Amino acid sequence: MIVENCHPMLLADAGNSSVKFAVAKSARSRPCIIARIANADLTTAKVRSLAARSGAVAAAAACVVPRTAGILRAAMPRLAMIGPASPLNFRTSVDRRTAGADRIANMAEAAHRFGGNVIVADFGTAATFDLLDARGCFAGGAIAPGLRTLASALSAGTALLPVADTALPRRWAATNTCEALRAGVTGGYAGLVTHLIGKLATASGKGKLLSIVFTGGDARTVARLAKCGARVDPLWTLRGIRVLGELAMRP
Repeated sequence: MIVENCHPMLLADAGNSSVKFAVAKSARSRPCIIARIANADLTTAKVRSLAARSGAVAAAAACVVPRTAGILRAAMPRLAMIGPASPLNFRTSVDRRTAGADRIANMAEAAHRFGGNVIVADFGTAATFDLLDARGCFAGGAIAPGLRTLASALSAGTALLPVADTALPRRWAATNTCEALRAGVTGGYAGLVTHLIGKLATASGKGKLLSIVFTGGDARTVARLAKCGARVDPLWTLRGIRVLGELAMRP
């Protein structure tokens, strides 16, 4: 059980492309996003200014980019950075030295909210699919290209193909290149998502799967493509960061 502190905490969710900053009053309160800064534009001075204006008395972060992690640590010396040694509110069978901090945060909120039998899929530059099994253990997951990463890679690796948009395909037997890209990339991505979720659900062990959660920048788009009954929560990772921040500050 987590003993919640009621002081405001500054949260940083640092992905491959940008950093989301938010403030949350407690582990149960809705994080309020106060800034989003591209990794290339992030500086120590900007983070210090944000921290000062936020009114927060503590800070926690999940970061998957070493340069960005260095800036966050320099700007906020008392920062609780999620890492391999961070205290957790769930058991795990994964190699924590290789598990991304964002995946750990996603599992922390899954354990906090449901206890077990949850799949969390996070759709950003990369897409991660992680399982908190029936025993409340982080059993592992899968990593795939993000939807836009897949579309961009196909265009970059060919001479004439444009970047596929993320609209639903109007027909599977496409009669022009743009429609064919929608069918293959966007429609095919839905198949990737439903296949991985099905495999992870099978691996969850005894008990009915309680929930499937989609988060990340492309979560709503993918939810429209892959109709698998997922709840969409763009703030899920930030909520998990707050949970782990609370644990890190316990005596």
